[in-house]
Amino acid sequence: MIGFLLIILPQAFANYFEQKLSRHVYEYKDVQKEDIVTSIKPPKCSDEFLNYYHNDTFVTQICFTKNVFYNVEVILGDHIDNKSIFSLALDLTSPWTWYKSNSCVSCKNLNSLKFDNNKKCKNSKKVGKCIDSNFEKLFNATKWNDINVHGQIYSPESLIQGTFQTDTIKLLAYNSSKKMTISQFLSYEWGNSTPPALVNITGLQMLQADYINTELPILADGVIGFGFGYTETDEEKAQSNTDFVEKLVQEQTQLHLTRQQFALYTYQSSLNFSEMVVQVGGFDYKYVHRQQQNVKWIDRIEKSGYYWMIQVDKIQFINGQGNDLINANLPINKALLTLNSQFIELPYNILISLIQALDNAHVGTECNLVDDEMYLLYCKNYHFTTATDYRLTFKFGEHTIPIDNYHLIYRKCESVSENQMIQNCLFNIKVSESDYIILGEPFIKNHYIVFENQPGNNVRRIGIMPAAVHMFYPDNPDYYEWALMKLVGFIFIFGLVSICSVTFVRSVCKDLYRAFKYRRALNPEDKLSLKQTKEVDEPDYTTEEDIQIQQQNEDEKKVDEWTQQQEQFKFGEKFTNQYEQNAL
Repeated sequence: MIGFLLIILPQAFANYFEQKLSRHVYEYKDVQKEDIVTSIKPPKCSDEFLNYYHNDTFVTQICFTKNVFYNVEVILGDHIDNKSIFSLALDLTSPWTWYKSNSCVSCKNLNSLKFDNNKKCKNSKKVGKCIDSNFEKLFNATKWNDINVHGQIYSPESLIQGTFQTDTIKLLAYNSSKKMTISQFLSYEWGNSTPPALVNITGLQMLQADYINTELPILADGVIGFGFGYTETDEEKAQSNTDFVEKLVQEQTQLHLTRQQFALYTYQSSLNFSEMVVQVGGFDYKYVHRQQQNVKWIDRIEKSGYYWMIQVDKIQFINGQGNDLINANLPINKALLTLNSQFIELPYNILISLIQALDNAHVGTECNLVDDEMYLLYCKNYHFTTATDYRLTFKFGEHTIPIDNYHLIYRKCESVSENQMIQNCLFNIKVSESDYIILGEPFIKNHYIVFENQPGNNVRRIGIMPAAVHMFYPDNPDYYEWALMKLVGFIFIFGLVSICSVTFVRSVCKDLYRAFKYRRALNPEDKLSLKQTKEVDEPDYTTEEDIQIQQQNEDEKKVDEWTQQQEQFKFGEKFTNQYEQNAL
């Protein structure tokens, strides 16, 4: 019971707030494993996207396939009802927060840098709403700028155009700075429509999307931009008041946040509970493996615009003995972190080096890139020991950070031998569409990651710690659950044996004492009386009166002895009752 209360009681007096994340994924069900494309070099991003930039109206995004979305719930506008609750995807690669307007249309053909697309869209509208049929909520701002400022987000998969609007945005968030009652916490955890705390932002500039051209569905009603819009030059300065976390700190909400910082915990455990959260304003070591407090801080590359981009010195596929299968230097050493990719995306030449090394690791192993759309790493006759012994590792300066949960590296493995040691494995590793390394879900899930941006102190860095398997079970949950079951079993058996032993001893003692007691009750004349009687050789018969007096005295003596025996019997019974009570 105490353990359960510790689990459901929230953290208190922390200077941050947190909100649960929900995962929505675009599944690839028909990857063609027989379509080998190793010899076909996949297409790369055009220079237009490689030389990414942004200003007050235009944003480009580096090429990578966005196929997974982590959504948070927000309220747009001043009214709270079921229709006003939106699901916005948390995006580490966008400097702007945007949502669909009531007039939003989806067009097959949409020209970038041209905002008057109404006539063209009329003839090329797609069937259905702007994005995905499961996310159809639309919103029109009730407050807007005096001068409409256009904005657009341009990527290889989509083009989003609209105008910047100012309106209230409220986050349905758990306020960690206040202690909640158990009923409030359970209501929040189990999806009550009225959350215990609302975090309000009134001055955030958001892009209200009017036109969207997209190939893949965006599994949300819009996006919250967690990419800080820091730039090196005034020419690249973005629209003011668009950085979500920066604005949240500047507004001095009821939380009184002081740090432009947020943290992500996205590990999911099917063994116990599933918990994925984003924490804004700080971080909590309860999400760290064994609550270790040795944060590995890595500086963000300054000339990376709004991306969380860091320098990578080396990539290794290495085992415990130090054998590295890749063993190659990187031609370019930049990696960006994202929540929108299900994969680790590596440059083509690095993957080719890994394929050749895996082919030579064991006899019969054959690895290739498969599917001419996905370019995923796939190995036939892959030895199980390689899967368990080798870790994909990244070196960031003095820090070496592995993905040590091998289940995150392998998308699916099928056994092809009786002893299950030989498998065919499809990896969560694919070709990067650029020379940049994309650190997607396998890296993000394996770690508890802190993102910090303090322009005044020139601190822009990423803190990485190993993620807890579960926030309440830092190690393997199976181990602790089995140990708990054994402890409960031992206590039960020990208690049962103890109760039986005490009951048996008490019963034996009680039977012995009763036997002694009944024996005395059946023989009221004790040995002393009989002895005194035998010592009289000849009775002194004098007169009849003397005989009567003597007989009366003897009778009175016997009555006194009987009374004394009865008192002893009562004392013994009282002692027995007291002994039984003490034994119980």
